[in-house]
Amino acid sequence: MFLKKYPVVATIAVTTFFCSSLAASPFAYISNQLDDSVSVIDTQQGKVVASISVQGKPAGVAIALAGDKAYISTPEAHGFAVIDTKKQAVINTVPVSEGALGIAVGTNGKRIYVADWYNNNVDVVDAESLKVLKTIAVGKSPSGLVVSPDNHWLYVANRLSNSVSKINLESLTVVKTTFVGTHPFGLTIDSTGQRIYVANVQSDDVSVLETRGLQNIATIKVSTLPYATALALNDSRLFVTNQDDGSVSVIDTQTLKNMGLIEVGTKPEGINTHPDDRHVYVANWFDNTVSVIDAKKLKVIDTIKTGKGSRAFGQFFGK
Repeated sequence: MFLKKYPVVATIAVTTFFCSSLAASPFAYISNQLDDSVSVIDTQQGKVVASISVQGKPAGVAIALAGDKAYISTPEAHGFAVIDTKKQAVINTVPVSEGALGIAVGTNGKRIYVADWYNNNVDVVDAESLKVLKTIAVGKSPSGLVVSPDNHWLYVANRLSNSVSKINLESLTVVKTTFVGTHPFGLTIDSTGQRIYVANVQSDDVSVLETRGLQNIATIKVSTLPYATALALNDSRLFVTNQDDGSVSVIDTQTLKNMGLIEVGTKPEGINTHPDDRHVYVANWFDNTVSVIDAKKLKVIDTIKTGKGSRAFGQFFGK
C-alpha cells in the first residue's frame, strides 16, 4: 500500500511559535551512547542547555513522576546512573546487572525496574536505598519496559523470545506471557492502561495488545526496523520510529490504520511525547539530533542538535 511521506518543515517562524505556545517548559533527557553523555533539552528554548557526563554507554531513560530524578541505564557500567534534575548532575551510580538496558520507574516513584539483556531478567530496585529488592526471570533479551498507570503491572518486551511478559507488581511475579511479532523492542501503554503497542523490529510491524488478558488484538504493518512507539493527542495517534528509512509511522488508534510516514533524521530510535500531548520528540542516532514533530500537523517543526549517538530509549521527559 502506498503511504504518503510528510516532508520535514523547520522554519524560524514555526519554531518561535512552537516555543512560545508551550504552557510549560519541561526538559527532555537524551542519552548519547557514543559520547557518554546526556543532553538536556529545554523545550521552551528549543535547544540543549546542559550536557551531563554519564559513563558506561548510556541508553535507557526513565524520569521520576515528580520530575526530580532521571534514571539512565549504562550497559557497559552494568547498572544505571541517577541524575538530580535540579542540579543537572549525576548523584549516584548503581551497579545492577551485566546487561542493563531498558529502564522504567513506578508511577508512585518508589521502585525502579531495569531489564537485563544478557541474563534474561528484570531487577527491581528500591528508589530510596537503591538496593535490588528482587530479580524476576522473564524471556530472552528483555528490552523495553512500561509500568501501568495504576502502578499494578509491569510489561516487558522480550526481544529474542518474541514475546511480552506481564508482571504483577505486588507479588513481583510473571502472570502472563504473550507472543507478538519478531524481535519486539520498544512498547507504550495508553493513558487508561487498556492497550499496549509493541514495535517489532524484524517483522516490521506493531502488535496491539489488550492488557487484561494480554491478548493480541491487531498487527499493523509499518516501515523497516520499527524501534519504539509513543502516543499523542489523547491517545488517538501512535508514532513509531523506523530505523532503516529515517521515518516515523503514524497510526490512527481508533481504526488501527497506518496514516503515513513523516521523514525525520537518520536512524531514529527513542521517541517520547511532550507533556503538552502534541509535540513528539525523536532521537536520531546517526544524525546526533532530535526531531520535533507536531502531531496535529504531522510534520517536523524543529531539529535540535544533541550528542553523538542519541538513543533516548524510554520515557525521557521530566518537569
